[in-house]
Amino acid sequence: MKKGICGVLSFLWLCGAVSFTTAVHAAGPHYAIKFATVAPEGSAWIRCMRDINRTLMEKSGGRLGFRIYAGGIAGDELDVLKKIRIGQIHAAAFSGVGFGQILPMVRVLDLPFLFRTDSETDRVHRDLLPFFTREFRKKGFELLAWAEVGEVHLMSKKPIRTIQNLAGLKVWTWTGDPIARETFTAMGVNPIPLAVTDVTTALNTGMIDTVYAPPLGALALQWHNYVRYIMGLPLTHSTGAILVSSSFFNKLPEDLAQLLKVAVSKGMADLTVQLRRQTREAIEIIQKAGVSVIPAPEGEALARFLAVREAVARKLTGKIYPQQLLNRVYQILKGPVSP
Repeated sequence: MKKGICGVLSFLWLCGAVSFTTAVHAAGPHYAIKFATVAPEGSAWIRCMRDINRTLMEKSGGRLGFRIYAGGIAGDELDVLKKIRIGQIHAAAFSGVGFGQILPMVRVLDLPFLFRTDSETDRVHRDLLPFFTREFRKKGFELLAWAEVGEVHLMSKKPIRTIQNLAGLKVWTWTGDPIARETFTAMGVNPIPLAVTDVTTALNTGMIDTVYAPPLGALALQWHNYVRYIMGLPLTHSTGAILVSSSFFNKLPEDLAQLLKVAVSKGMADLTVQLRRQTREAIEIIQKAGVSVIPAPEGEALARFLAVREAVARKLTGKIYPQQLLNRVYQILKGPVSP
């Protein structure tokens, strides 16, 4: 709901200023990929993209590289999507809210409380990559790689130990995110929709008192300065993706197109390992700043949260994703399956 549960990413997902990659050649690459992300300057995301850029420039002899617009300078994910469609931007890092506008069915990956472990997440992403690559291509986009956003947690000014504790809280939801909206509705909450770029101001003014984000995203955006508690039970795993418009990708020479896919895929795999480690460190930093971690609920309280997944899954089946795809996800989660 990375803008949304997961999405946070995307969460990230998320402020800063524009920057340009350092070109190996002063004139810049012949094929310059204008790339946008809400991830802020100095974040692991941006460092990874710059590493990928150096690889592209070196291996292509300066023919291919990124021009990076970080920190939401090109707008939030929905703004960036509009710019891609008119050719102002070529590629972007999207969380569920962004790529869900392109291919709604992929939001099945952002259902609340869907994944219990990183290995479950990785298995579903790996098995469904060929399917979603074909589906994104039909929509005019090339899926270069899944991109880690991470586990999304509820963060609030009051402790949340049970679903009932959400009553009366002013909960933010990312504008345009149906997964987040249905999740909070299933919890009995009427969320307040806002763009990610408006969240800090809303926290500061008291318009909202509860947000959701990956710990790294909350730390980068400084949202942790406005809350006192973080719920230990992850709300969801926010799936992200690096997408490039097919109109741009198809103009690349075959060798550069292959180089781009390999470099981004490897870079995102390395970043996933790094971000999972840094997430644990981010939680420690947030705690040192005075935010208390509420232990994951157990027993009946946990069952009430987990029941939300089935309620949301049923509500959105046939509206956002087909029943067959949901069944496929559940099948993969059960364990190894035959090809």
